[in-house]
Amino acid sequence: MRGADVAIVGAGIGGLTAAIALHKAGCRVRIYERAERLGDVGAGITITPNAWKGFASLGLGAALDAEADEVPHQAIRHHESGAPIAEIPRGPVTRETYGAPYVMLHRADLHRILVDAVRGVDADAIRLGQGVDDVARIDADAVIAADGIKSVARSQIFGDPEPRFTGHLAWRGLVPAERLPASASAPGSVVWAGPGRIFVRYPIRHGKLVNFVGLTRSDEWRGEGWSQLAAKRDVLAEYEGWHPDITTTIEAAADDTIITWGLFARDPLDQIVEGRIALLGDAAHPMLPFMGQGAAMAIEDGVVLGRAFAGADSAAEALARYAAARMPRTSFIQRESAAGADRLQFEVAKTAQAPTRTEDTLGIFHFDPATAPV
Repeated sequence: MRGADVAIVGAGIGGLTAAIALHKAGCRVRIYERAERLGDVGAGITITPNAWKGFASLGLGAALDAEADEVPHQAIRHHESGAPIAEIPRGPVTRETYGAPYVMLHRADLHRILVDAVRGVDADAIRLGQGVDDVARIDADAVIAADGIKSVARSQIFGDPEPRFTGHLAWRGLVPAERLPASASAPGSVVWAGPGRIFVRYPIRHGKLVNFVGLTRSDEWRGEGWSQLAAKRDVLAEYEGWHPDITTTIEAAADDTIITWGLFARDPLDQIVEGRIALLGDAAHPMLPFMGQGAAMAIEDGVVLGRAFAGADSAAEALARYAAARMPRTSFIQRESAAGADRLQFEVAKTAQAPTRTEDTLGIFHFDPATAPV
């Protein structure tokens, strides 16, 4: 529906991608963002082939290539010995198989690419310091709630209970590669799998930084907020006895740079559209990180939403097409991501055999949000 007036709540990856796609479809777009400024937030993020194809359809492929590190391989290793459990070739193999690369970059760099793209079309589209407490009061043909797992719209419109703690904790840090031995900073993504824990590391910013994420288990989240600074000794205690590359990486992180947070979840909804209001990204389907598809699903959502508006005669028709196109896929991946924790932390750790249900074996990377039926 060309000329539709669309309001987006949230200037994260999903909201910004949706704005670019909707502009391409001929819509008028404004984004309401509660934060007063857009800062250098986050750490490493994975852009899998399915997400990369979506960005390429919006003309962002070259910008991504300039900032991202293409992954030559992904490895799974034993948590103590470092013995290989599985190795998946990426690089040219992934490009040939899926028609797009598998890359990793700093979240702040991706966010800057998206902000620049939005402002390049409409310098005033992003309205900072304008949080939305009642989405129903926004005057627009359609309102897209891309306001994350704590979505105000999801609670208001769908009456969904608060997110629940899943029993998983995450620990994240960034380390200058020059502080690490070659074995701990080499190209490629490495997952160490052990009982109840995994540890992931990969380089970003063209090898200058190494991003690490530890995923562990806990009976409760005792933090005062959704994330907080972590003491290095606490992270080291979680990985006591693990491979030296892991402890060396943790030791090399600055004391005030390690963040921890509890992983929260919500069950898949029966519907993500109510009237002129639609949910997108984590507001619609928050993903646990065990398949690396959280950002990818938000990116796919944004691209498909734009295509739905481009091919519809009304905003209502566009939102109905969007929901029908997205819900089966996102609900499936949401469930698979939740199950991925046990596969990596117990099945793989116990048997030292590669998981059988992965993004590759499930065909997730073959999807192209720019051409899939809408």
